[in-house]
Amino acid sequence: MLDKVVFFIHVVRSGSISEAAKQNGISASAASRWLNELEESMGVSLLRRTTRKISPTQAGQRLYDRFTRIHSEIDDIFNEVQNMSSEDRGTIRLASTPLFAKHYLSPIIGEYLTEHPSINFVVLETAFEVDHVHEVDFAIRANATYRGFQDKDSLLVKRSLLREPLMACCSPTYIEQFGEPKIPDDLKQHLCLYASSLVGGNRWIFELDGECTSVEIAQTVEADDSEILKNIALASGGVAYLPISLISKDIARGHLVPVLKNYISSEFELNLYFKPRKYMPARCANFKDYLIKRVPEIESIRKKGIYDGHASSTTTNLA
Repeated sequence: MLDKVVFFIHVVRSGSISEAAKQNGISASAASRWLNELEESMGVSLLRRTTRKISPTQAGQRLYDRFTRIHSEIDDIFNEVQNMSSEDRGTIRLASTPLFAKHYLSPIIGEYLTEHPSINFVVLETAFEVDHVHEVDFAIRANATYRGFQDKDSLLVKRSLLREPLMACCSPTYIEQFGEPKIPDDLKQHLCLYASSLVGGNRWIFELDGECTSVEIAQTVEADDSEILKNIALASGGVAYLPISLISKDIARGHLVPVLKNYISSEFELNLYFKPRKYMPARCANFKDYLIKRVPEIESIRKKGIYDGHASSTTTNLA
């Protein structure tokens, strides 16, 4: 019975029976059977099912609201008991932006497993909104910040991992064909490449003499992978707004040129998000501390350019 209620909670959170079934490791047919059995045992309809969406009924919403609080307390009890063991074992679930997962998270997990072989990891590569994090222990997400920036309210705990400036850039061939933007407002007339979740979306912020200018750029190409945007910029496809570490080599070689150089740009920030817990499982607490410690160490070595063969192949850029 409790398993079916927990599954119902996952359905409401995800808005999808199939997605909730994946999270619980059951088939679609078993998922439908669980919901039917739960509704039959309670004698009330819990979900409204249409071709477009799934939403809780009034009774379903009441069950969701009340059981969510109880479920959180049950998690605390389990975590408190588990923390009485000195062994570091169990599964850690993480969601991360794709390139951070490849260039930072992969080597960090590899290092960690050599010392903690009883830990299992599940890594989801995605650029989802962090307030939708429910079924992972940690989420790593990229944002663009600027002076006076206020992060939106969130029930999640946020820890900053890395920060660095963004830079607007394009290829010399693009400038020859379309001209160079001189002020931020000129970007409205240019081909622009942006990431909705990584570096500020289609609203870019520039500062000059203490005044911030927000410009809604032309939406030419949208992608959640800034390396794709860099490659399009290299092919003269438009102006991109990217972390400096990602484009520094191409700028040094003359393949890309910075534009709007008189302006102070936004900053690229990578943040770690996790749910506040009275008792965080020891496996999660220990890995969190290791992750927070290792990311800036890896970035410091990368910036000094003294990687050995392993590090240089795994920590190429931020975005």
